[in-house]
Amino acid sequence: MQTNSTTPKEQLNPTSWALEYFHHSSYVQGFKIKKSLLNIQSAYQKIEVLDTEAVGKLLLLDGKTMISEADEFVYHELMAHIPWMTVKNCESVLIIGGGDGGIVREFCKHSSIKKIFLVEIDQLVVKVCQDFFPECTSGLSDPRVQIVHQDGHEFLKKTIHKFDVVVVDSTDPENFASTLFTEEFYGTVKNVLNPGGIMMAQTENPFLDTFNMKNIYANLRSQFSEVHSLSAPLLIYPGVFWTFAFCSNGVKPQELIEEKLANMKELEKNLKWYNHLWHVGAFAISNFHKKVIKQL
Repeated sequence: MQTNSTTPKEQLNPTSWALEYFHHSSYVQGFKIKKSLLNIQSAYQKIEVLDTEAVGKLLLLDGKTMISEADEFVYHELMAHIPWMTVKNCESVLIIGGGDGGIVREFCKHSSIKKIFLVEIDQLVVKVCQDFFPECTSGLSDPRVQIVHQDGHEFLKKTIHKFDVVVVDSTDPENFASTLFTEEFYGTVKNVLNPGGIMMAQTENPFLDTFNMKNIYANLRSQFSEVHSLSAPLLIYPGVFWTFAFCSNGVKPQELIEEKLANMKELEKNLKWYNHLWHVGAFAISNFHKKVIKQL
């Protein structure tokens, strides 16, 4: 939690607001706290759970917002259902990061998937989310799910498994997560993908481009012939406007698998964000977005 001593106390009391600084500390986003539920240090990072007035329970890692009860479904639904609708035979999934379990939960809604690996370096993140965000972690007990507590890059370099989908659900590209945005890392992802496989990853905010999205997308294009970007609103992330990458060596994101449409149309009746028409439209991005990622 960070505070700004120049802000009038009657507006932002340092003891009652969680503030996250971004864009070289020129931008701050905050949430009014009702109660602090947890504040602990793991071997890797500080883990906080806050009860807030605006977004309900909120998870922070090293002071950065990760998930909230109000909007977690946006991120998790798009990360799972977009690749499922574009991979012809989606049977094996690898999720790197994502200890909150939300993406696992969404993949578990598809009976065609036979194996889901969740590789989360911080075991305590999983435990905390099981305690405070049980709706997110509901899929972790599925017998198809295997949880591995290991560095994601090291797992990729050593695994003997191949996957139809790899989802990189990482924090911002700094500290121990910085390796998950490199050309070398994307190369290791490519090596574990089956033919026709897809990688999905979060790629930050183009308005507050702290981590140089141009370089992230250049690294992606060095390994994948198809690199496409989309955006979705995430209320708790700085700037709200958040981007994601869809990467493959042949599969295009707007070419949905016709045979899966009937199942998806039935499933999406109970989804909060994703539907197949939004999926197709989401990849029609603005000129501004294209320029930031050097697509225009």
